[in-house]
Amino acid sequence: MAFESLPSRPLSHDEVMALSASGRFVDVRPVNAFHYPERETQLITAIVFVTKSGLRAVDYDPTAREWRVVREAPLDEPDDATDVPDALLSDVQAQIEQRVSELEDAGVVGGTAARDDTTEVRDATSLGSVLYDQYTDDDA
Repeated sequence: MAFESLPSRPLSHDEVMALSASGRFVDVRPVNAFHYPERETQLITAIVFVTKSGLRAVDYDPTAREWRVVREAPLDEPDDATDVPDALLSDVQAQIEQRVSELEDAGVVGGTAARDDTTEVRDATSLGSVLYDQYTDDDA
């Protein structure tokens, strides 16, 4: 299922932090990112959004150039991220990481280069170059 509230490109770390600071969400948590050291940029390709009514995890599909809903779960008025069950967050992260593992096995992405809190950060590979091209594409 497509998630059409986001642009048809990956988001920068700054854009995700702006969503987090917007006050529209209880929590916005980037889960997967590609790092471009030469550009001092991280592009986020998986995000967990927590609202007062539920959790929605999305990931970016560069082939379709769209964000897809990976998981949705109802929540009962969480005040912050600590009100989200750890088991749910772990399960969501595992679902997203399963997709990334499939890309690793296919040789499309490299392994995790670092971990930044809850975000898996990977060095940009050929897929990373495609993501960056899509991010900078004015037609997106």
